[in-house]
Amino acid sequence: MANRFRQMVARMDAVTVRQMGERVLINGTGYDAIESQFVAEMGPLAGEGLSLVVFSDSMKPRRHDVVIWKGETYKITRQQMFNGKPQIWIE
Repeated sequence: MANRFRQMVARMDAVTVRQMGERVLINGTGYDAIESQFVAEMGPLAGEGLSLVVFSDSMKPRRHDVVIWKGETYKITRQQMFNGKPQIWIE
């Protein structure tokens, strides 16, 4: 049995996905994700950016993977881990 902290994290993730999550296709596979936008002053790059936090333990994002989100096609430009989940930047 998982420890109480991990159980609480799993419950919080489930609520987050249920309330804010959207389906995204990455290389044809569906995942739950939430949008994470940032303005130029808050990010390391000039201009606005768009990133998604993907709620998956098995997803291994790579640069140039194809992402279909909200009917638009994007490519992953970079990725990092955010609270143990893949965070991907798409353009």
